[in-house]
Amino acid sequence: GTRPAEFFAREEQFAVSGRTVSLAGRSSSVPPEVLGPQATLGGVDNQKYLELYDKICSRSFTAHVVQSLDAVCDVLAKPMFINVDHIVRGGSAGTGVAISGAVDAEVVLFLRGVPAVRHDLWLAPLLRALAGVLGESAGAGKAVETVRATEDSVQVRAQNVTVDVRLSSIFPTFDDALTVLGHQEPEARRHVFPSLAKERAEFITKQPAAVKVTICLFKWWRDQQQWSGRLMRPSDEVLEFVVIYSAVQSKPTDQSTAVANVMSLLTVFSSLRIVWSNFYRKDDIWAPLLHHRPLLMDPTNP
Repeated sequence: GTRPAEFFAREEQFAVSGRTVSLAGRSSSVPPEVLGPQATLGGVDNQKYLELYDKICSRSFTAHVVQSLDAVCDVLAKPMFINVDHIVRGGSAGTGVAISGAVDAEVVLFLRGVPAVRHDLWLAPLLRALAGVLGESAGAGKAVETVRATEDSVQVRAQNVTVDVRLSSIFPTFDDALTVLGHQEPEARRHVFPSLAKERAEFITKQPAAVKVTICLFKWWRDQQQWSGRLMRPSDEVLEFVVIYSAVQSKPTDQSTAVANVMSLLTVFSSLRIVWSNFYRKDDIWAPLLHHRPLLMDPTNP
């Protein structure tokens, strides 16, 4: 893949000087005006960034994604054989950082009456049963077009958006969920991950609008590249966490600065160490892991 600096240097609307990215046609010697939070997205310095953002996250596209997710949630909210306590939306579609051509959506159903452990006994049968019920009302021209059961979800397609529907038991507190997660064998932990959906989604949705714009810009950049392998391609989570960390640490006043700061972190990614304290303590992290580099911790899952 192409590094961010090389990519932006090729684009006509951007000018690159060292690690500084600015808009073409503007003098790099003039310091950017410091704007307040409300003006950050509306300043002249950001106009071309916003034009690019509007192309990849247009209002019509965003509305379509929201409508598709609404359609799936409406179907899932109807009375069924499972006892749904509440529904949490996630993925880029549920957190407001989806871009055209790269939409992932997740819906987690929190169920009453299912155990917090031994997912190997109850999860697969429930997923198959749910897929069967949803499939009965699926078809062309309907709210749900196709339904398919996978190993850990039910994939529902609505209005050309695929939504992964996952199931979770209910935990009294977030700490209780982490405790159960920590006692699971590595292979079984992925079945408990959906229980952290609310905290994971809130971490993204509560970010300022300017930070979400930067996230979308870097997702778009990633999708323009040809990567040497799947493991070399930065995931949505990696880009989201790096952008948010950069924003918290550097507090950029415009998109040019935000992009440059994230680019600086990506150039030293191999030595990066990012540990959060939003939802868990440092003591919750497996001690040997703290010595690894790069280290990019999930803010909700130690």
